[in-house]
Amino acid sequence: MTSPLSECPPPAPAQATGTGLAVRLVASVALVAAYYWLRDLFGGWIAQLTGSVPDPTTLRVVGVSLLLVALLVLWRKVVLHDKKLQAPLLITVILALSDASFNVLENHPAPPWLVSLTDGVVMEYSPTFLTIGITMLTELVIGRFVWGKWPNLTSAYISGISAGILIKSSVLWPFVLCGMISITSKYVLRAGGRHLWNPTNFGVTTMLFLAPQHVASLTVQAGNNGLAVAVIWFLGGLIMYRLGRFHIPLAFVATFIPLAFLRSAATGHPWQTEIAPITSPMFQLYIFFMITDPQTTTRTRRSQIVVAALVAVMETVCRLAFKDVHSLYHALFIVGPTANLVEICAGRLRAKAQPAGAESTGTPVLTLAAGDMAVAMQK
Repeated sequence: MTSPLSECPPPAPAQATGTGLAVRLVASVALVAAYYWLRDLFGGWIAQLTGSVPDPTTLRVVGVSLLLVALLVLWRKVVLHDKKLQAPLLITVILALSDASFNVLENHPAPPWLVSLTDGVVMEYSPTFLTIGITMLTELVIGRFVWGKWPNLTSAYISGISAGILIKSSVLWPFVLCGMISITSKYVLRAGGRHLWNPTNFGVTTMLFLAPQHVASLTVQAGNNGLAVAVIWFLGGLIMYRLGRFHIPLAFVATFIPLAFLRSAATGHPWQTEIAPITSPMFQLYIFFMITDPQTTTRTRRSQIVVAALVAVMETVCRLAFKDVHSLYHALFIVGPTANLVEICAGRLRAKAQPAGAESTGTPVLTLAAGDMAVAMQK
């Protein structure tokens, strides 16, 4: 017997969803266009009303913040429904506000071969957007080859933005190489069904080691903007809390700040100088993405807090003992994979220690290993 409902045409949620998506996309383009059209006029209006010229950096940060709020309201249902979109949203906010505050999206003159190849159409390029394209393309090629299916590009997008912001070079090839190394490390440097190093941390650290004469890091750039930092920390803290990972950056900062006074006493620098890095764009990327990467952190909440604190301690050791200007990168490069290997080895030893036939006791370890492999394959 056929149900009456089966004879009726089913609702068309896909069409409604598609229509809603199209409306949101059109509205988003309109908002962005309005921002770029009004941002230069806005400063002139304020100058006429107040009789003084406003700070252009503050105006850019306010304008970008308002634009981001409008876009977030427009896409709130989509973003809140899918947690996978929240981390890309956060790093996009960091990129936009960092550019508004520090002009991190620098355009470089195109190399002669590119100018010749495009017949003069392309005269400049954005290293950050180039790196995003490289990481996503590398993820597609290697992921398809290794797993036999098209991978999710969320991780590649995050790695591309991070590497594009953190790497500073006057030539093209370091950005390309950093993006390729970052993604390739996920597939090559593996143990226990997961990759050991955060991809961007590995890629940036490798480039700083291999080509220091051509590559610098954003860490050497000074400057901060209180409003931009406040927006990033508020949204970043909210997203990390929703993802259940807020304890990791909190543990790191809670350890980093007291150690700043120790560094101040050891070096003679003002304590404000030692704490100042927390306002930099690099620090925001570091605490919200590098040390919180789900694929390269330990599995339990307690161990994650301990590891975050150890990274902060190692950062101080590197800075004081070796005068290391890249101490943040090196601290995570050392502590992160070491903690992962210790956890993996401890899990295997516990599994071997189980008496023969004690299947119920060994199941959690086997389940964890299978879960790690499934997550890695999806990644």
